[in-house]
Amino acid sequence: MADVLRWLAEQIAQLAGPSQRPQPAEMTDKQLQQDIHDVGGRLLNALGAPIQRSFAVPDQDSRIPHPVFRSARGHVLMFFTQAYDSFGLALRGLNAHATSSALGPMRNIVETLSLMSWLLEDADPDQVRSRAYRLTLDTADQMHQQWRTLDRLAAASPEKEEMKNALISAEERLRRSVAELASQDGITVADGHGSASRLIERYLPDQGGYILYALLSSAGVHPGAARATFFYAQPDARTIDFDFKGMFTVRAYWIGQATNLFLQLGNLTAPVLGWEEWPALADATERQLRPLAQEAEERFLAPLQRAAMRHRSGNNSGESSGPS
Repeated sequence: MADVLRWLAEQIAQLAGPSQRPQPAEMTDKQLQQDIHDVGGRLLNALGAPIQRSFAVPDQDSRIPHPVFRSARGHVLMFFTQAYDSFGLALRGLNAHATSSALGPMRNIVETLSLMSWLLEDADPDQVRSRAYRLTLDTADQMHQQWRTLDRLAAASPEKEEMKNALISAEERLRRSVAELASQDGITVADGHGSASRLIERYLPDQGGYILYALLSSAGVHPGAARATFFYAQPDARTIDFDFKGMFTVRAYWIGQATNLFLQLGNLTAPVLGWEEWPALADATERQLRPLAQEAEERFLAPLQRAAMRHRSGNNSGESSGPS
């Protein structure tokens, strides 16, 4: 019944024409969260058709007898689609309720952005291709880790040996195929790109670098006591409040962060995928997002700033009351 009433209200609002929304500073926390979600939702929905269209162009190379991508375009499409799914999870999860689990998909967006920054850093097509081959070899590295782990931990059995030999054979074939392909194309395969944390520190310093990565990991991925403190704590009240249907400011802030990071990823990858509609879509999204995200950030940081001021005041008071 609640869903039906909500749908009727939306239809009436559409028939009545656009309503005048207050400025971000005049919005309630709930209005701010709803509006910033709608900006991200429009971006998410608008990208469905371009992504589907991009998959109509084949990217797998028949010279590699494995179901893997080897071109920069293929890697970009695959990684962007996975980040698109993560953006949808974070956006819809935080719109439904206050959940720190939404920060896990955000970490995937951050890692994807840093990895695509590495892939597309150099405009030289040969350098891009060289790094694309290296990304293809990541699959071989994962196969290597799998059979080594299997060999170390699994009990001896015919099934274990069969699986291990299959993984070793697949790894060797993939490495050999990539080496032959790179030789045919006159390309030297790039060195490894390093860990996700190092990539984020290198390519996302303006977004917080490793600090952002660590926060998203602790508050959204790794279970532990700190997870509740980082996401649900009320620092100025010194409490942890699991107000799952509230916390609109926190939800608005993280939706804004996720949308901004996803926009940056789109700016990197849309030219590779040939999305002509992206510049206008990105410009409209950024223009709508900026004032809302700024207001959400100010409200999000206000309790932290008050807690910091109280802490400084307490320290200064303690110092002044000590013996002379």
